[in-house]
Amino acid sequence: MEQKFNFKKIFLITMIISLSVSALIGIFVFLFGGFEEMEIRILITTLAIGAYSLTGLCCSALYEKRKFTLLALFGMVISVIGFFYTVLVIWRVIGIDDSWKALMIFIILAVSSAHSSLLLLIKPKKALVYGALSATVIFILIVALIMIALVLIEFSGQNEFYYRVLGVFAILDVLGTILVPILNKV
Repeated sequence: MEQKFNFKKIFLITMIISLSVSALIGIFVFLFGGFEEMEIRILITTLAIGAYSLTGLCCSALYEKRKFTLLALFGMVISVIGFFYTVLVIWRVIGIDDSWKALMIFIILAVSSAHSSLLLLIKPKKALVYGALSATVIFILIVALIMIALVLIEFSGQNEFYYRVLGVFAILDVLGTILVPILNKV
């Protein structure tokens, strides 16, 4: 019998192990550690494994359903690459001064892909729900693009217009995220 590769299971197991290890390290650091640099790096590394495993898991759930496979693959790849890049920054293989923009962009892309993937698991029962779902995914994309633009200009824009637009679309993003599942049930 042919065994298919299960991305969801890999991300889930990785997340469980990393969160367990992170909890043990955290407890050790709080009880016995001196909050030295090595202890903090290990703790942050295990937390990064958990965070990127979670974003990858969200995308793999969509991939497993054979829906929006390009988005799902993109999110999984970004989660894996973002994790490795984050580890290189944590362990100072790459300097933070040179890499914080890329680090932030990986985080934005991983989170927005995961967020969209979870919403796209919903099977709209009515046109209203389909429209709200589509709009919410567009709002997620707009929020991600504005945040990436702000990172690229180093948040140095004196014009508060970007922040106002970001706030509006972030509110619409949250509203849609809450309403779409409710509307689908009603």
